[in-house]
Amino acid sequence: MANNKELIPLYYAIIKHFLDGTEACADDVVTALSPNYGNYKLLTHKDVEEALATAKENGLLDESNFGIDEKGQLQVYYKVTDFGLDMMDRYIGKYNNPK
Repeated sequence: MANNKELIPLYYAIIKHFLDGTEACADDVVTALSPNYGNYKLLTHKDVEEALATAKENGLLDESNFGIDEKGQLQVYYKVTDFGLDMMDRYIGKYNNPK
């Protein structure tokens, strides 16, 4: 697990998960971020789903697919938009290359 001082804010990490064109649902994001953010109280399916829905409303992500998980729950999959890529490069990218 990375030192919390070395980590970008959780919301940014959630959005950044999609930078490589990954299509993912909330459970995928929770699984991917758990090694570094597992001790964060907001790294839950519900909170990540809310973050993804907010990112969609802000134009960063778009719904790309739907499925049903093993519990019979709807899974919404998201993919980054061109606008989202541009915004992440402008604002989140600074965490990769601090000036």
